[in-house]
Amino acid sequence: MRWRSLSRKRLPILLGIVLTAYFILLSLQPGQSSGHWLNRLDFLLYDLRFNAALDWQPPGRGEQPVIIVDIDEKSLAEEGRWPWSRHKLADLVAALAQSGAVVVAFDVVFSEPERNPVDDIREHMTQSGADWQPPREWRARVDADSHFARELPATDTVLGFFFLDEASVSVGRLPAPVYRLPAEAAKRSVIIAKPGYAANLPQLQEAAAGAGFVTTFADADGAIRRAPLIIRYGNDLYPSLALATVMAYLFDRQLQLETVALGEVDVLRYAGVGAQLARTDAAGRVIVPYKGPKRTFPYLSATDVLNGHTGTGVLEGAIVLIGTSALGLSDLRATPVGTQYPGVEVHANVIEALLNDDFPYRPEWEAGALLAQLLLFGMLLSFWLPRLGPLGSMLLSGLTLLLVISGNFYLWTYQHLDLPLAAVLLLVSSLTLLNLGYGFVSENVSRRQLKGMFDQYVPPAHIERMMNDPSAYQFAGESKELTVLFSDIRSFTNISEKLSAADLKALLNSYFTPITKVIFDNEGTIDKYVGDMVMAFWGAPLDDQQHASHAVQAALCMQRVTASLRDEFSARGWPAIEIGIGINTGPMNVGDMGSSYRRAYTVLGDAVNLGSRLESITKFYGVPILVGEQTQAQAPEFVYRYIDRIQVKGKNEPIRVYEPLGLANEIDDATQQELSLQQQATEHYFARRWDEAQQIFSELWQCQPRRLYQVYSERIEHLRQQELAEDWDGVFRHTEK
Repeated sequence: MRWRSLSRKRLPILLGIVLTAYFILLSLQPGQSSGHWLNRLDFLLYDLRFNAALDWQPPGRGEQPVIIVDIDEKSLAEEGRWPWSRHKLADLVAALAQSGAVVVAFDVVFSEPERNPVDDIREHMTQSGADWQPPREWRARVDADSHFARELPATDTVLGFFFLDEASVSVGRLPAPVYRLPAEAAKRSVIIAKPGYAANLPQLQEAAAGAGFVTTFADADGAIRRAPLIIRYGNDLYPSLALATVMAYLFDRQLQLETVALGEVDVLRYAGVGAQLARTDAAGRVIVPYKGPKRTFPYLSATDVLNGHTGTGVLEGAIVLIGTSALGLSDLRATPVGTQYPGVEVHANVIEALLNDDFPYRPEWEAGALLAQLLLFGMLLSFWLPRLGPLGSMLLSGLTLLLVISGNFYLWTYQHLDLPLAAVLLLVSSLTLLNLGYGFVSENVSRRQLKGMFDQYVPPAHIERMMNDPSAYQFAGESKELTVLFSDIRSFTNISEKLSAADLKALLNSYFTPITKVIFDNEGTIDKYVGDMVMAFWGAPLDDQQHASHAVQAALCMQRVTASLRDEFSARGWPAIEIGIGINTGPMNVGDMGSSYRRAYTVLGDAVNLGSRLESITKFYGVPILVGEQTQAQAPEFVYRYIDRIQVKGKNEPIRVYEPLGLANEIDDATQQELSLQQQATEHYFARRWDEAQQIFSELWQCQPRRLYQVYSERIEHLRQQELAEDWDGVFRHTEK
């Protein structure tokens, strides 16, 4: 016994050590497939921490205004669809220069020439058989690219271009590089390299003050958290659009780099211009320090700039980024601060940070820090948690998690350090769950066995509530508003006479199993099975504010399931079955009722009896489902067919009954038209306009020979021959149960 007790204490310790070793190995290989899910979790925690820090300490804005001129939906509506003519873009640059903008950067690539209208006219004339040669100056005068190139020097204009993975692609002309690596240094460099590009037209590039790539790299989950400041093409380094814009703003084309030799490679630590250096990772990427959700930076509509509606002095001394937030132009990105984030605003955040030295970074020693945390907390909790009870284990683990999270948050917020968090949190949580699970395993097994036995007899939710809090449970009933459902197989006596006892049992089991699943899936409680009848209710033992809606949805699903069973039954030589369903909502008594020998959790009351009556009269009207007026009122999302105003046997108060047809989006136009005609016929019926009612019911019968229309036609013929009282209310009294 002593050895067995000792083994019980050692096993969770050994399992804790194994779990710690697993997380250490996992964190040492984050790029392998085994750690991919861990990276995804780190991305999620990064986003949560990023947004929490924004709420806790919103970052300030620099003195240099960064403004986005947006080719938005308004601009497209007023100026025409994209792409715009470069005549219009030339006017936009001229307007920005006149408004005082010092740098204008395009988050757009102009890699193809705009077609000259003179060429279009000449081609059209040639196709028509005319040999027309326009004067040479005409073509130059209306050429959009030349016009655009002439306007670019009006201010310092920076163009965008793409780097591509296809080595065979080289479109347009690259700008002059900002740095050239020696051949040996290029071999040792781990800066992102690309073999192809799509750049701007030579005449546009020559006229611009600079250019930067707009290529972005999303993380594995599609979000942009980091952005490259430089990319290598051959031995040459080229700046991003943000860095090129800052270079133009500072009149400095000299790229500053700081690298560190690490084994056989040179890793980048800092990159920038002048004194504005940004902390990068080894590949030259920076963490984008988003200032907030989209439109944190000032936005001006491009059409307002073109038409001089921006206000005086708004653009004076500003760095202007021209991009788009229009949905159809495919420049919206997923970011930690929101989806549908304009890509141009990503560049704005990097520019703001470059000018104000405000980049968080992941230090080189982060792997060592992570390893130390895993070893410290893993060993501590592996040896300590098995000695504590459940409450002590949760308290210790909670304090550990609080320490890890608050320390990580402090380093991010005040030291701008990005340290991974997922592996440590998962290790602490896993060790806690391991020890709690090991301590309570025997109790959980017994609870599952008990629940598995009794789930077959009483509602699972009822058993769950009794097991979770037995002392609070009372056998006394309570009165509350519920919804009850009765379902019965039609002509079951005839079916049972045609089958052997074994086949009848198999048929009922094949029917009850999917029907019960439908009721459970829609949060219902099975009350009982009586022969072929199923009784269920909603709203107890667990409260359900939508008990009527769930009951109606269950009834519609039950009809669909029954229809799907017909082919299976036919293949087994069984007769096809149809069911009738009655649903009613109202006050009922619910609770454990019975004797000292046997009890059942059930419902009683007039509202329950009415639900049973509704099921029985579905055959009279030839409808699959009937619901009372309270159910119809509390489940308005469904479309209903009005059936009748009736008084069932044993009840003095008349009620309206309806047939649910489905959700509004499931009803076709033909059914809607049929319901409209039926409503007109019903209005004539209650107004005693027998001829009009009879005519419409006859038309409906011709289109859809429903039993309901035949019932009304026969009833009208009968009412014509009687003298009705002045207070006749159209109620039909059913005399059978």
